Amino acid sequence: MAKRNFSYFIFIVLLIQACSSGQSVVKVDAPPPTKTPAVNPQKAYEITFGDVKKEGKLWGLDLSHYQEIVDWDKLVDQQPDFVFLKATEGMSIQDNKYNEHYSKFRKLNIPVGSYHFFSYKTPGKDQARNFLGTVNYKKGDLPLVLDAEYAKTMPPPATVVKELMTFMKAVYIKHGTYPLIYCNFKYYLTYLKDNIPTKCKLWIVDYRGKPDCNWTFWQTTDKFNVGGIKGKIDFNMFNGTREDFAKLLR
Repeated sequence: MAKRNFSYFIFIVLLIQACSSGQSVVKVDAPPPTKTPAVNPQKAYEITFGDVKKEGKLWGLDLSHYQEIVDWDKLVDQQPDFVFLKATEGMSIQDNKYNEHYSKFRKLNIPVGSYHFFSYKTPGKDQARNFLGTVNYKKGDLPLVLDAEYAKTMPPPATVVKELMTFMKAVYIKHGTYPLIYCNFKYYLTYLKDNIPTKCKLWIVDYRGKPDCNWTFWQTTDKFNVGGIKGKIDFNMFNGTREDFAKLLR
């Protein structure tokens, strides 16, 4: 029993010396690092030009002086069903291509709508005066449009609603109809859903998928390529038949 204990003691001493000298007594290979599987980002909703044609949907564009039309013949060959044109912005800005584009599309018998880009820096009544004093609205045109978007700094919600409604009422007083409202879906939920007249029609921007509201037009992407126009542009679909579309025209 004593001899056995002595041998055990010698073993412990040798083990301690080995450890203190930096020698490796037992080498254990570390397990390889676990690879975290890559997470695929959710794909944005995509709708192709072919999808729209296949389903017989009406489609169109929205343009301002920022988009350069380089070949009218190629553009016409794409057979857009409608086009919206920027007319004004704020209380004093007019798009310098508006009248030229408006006249050209009218001659091509492509229904035209005209829109105002709303600014939160000036009163809605002054912006309506700029818009109504500039815009064309003739027989066969689509409804006038109020383009309401988020700004870097937003006024209080009550102020936003008040100024938008002031603008809309000015359009209604002059033409007997409310403007179509262009906005993204979140904006609609935040500012408009419970505050606008039920007769107001919506042009909703939602690149994730079909908007969950009663939309009339839907902007599906801002990265559409169409012959005759330089660069990528917005693509819009109408929610209805050709008969429904005809009822929208003035």
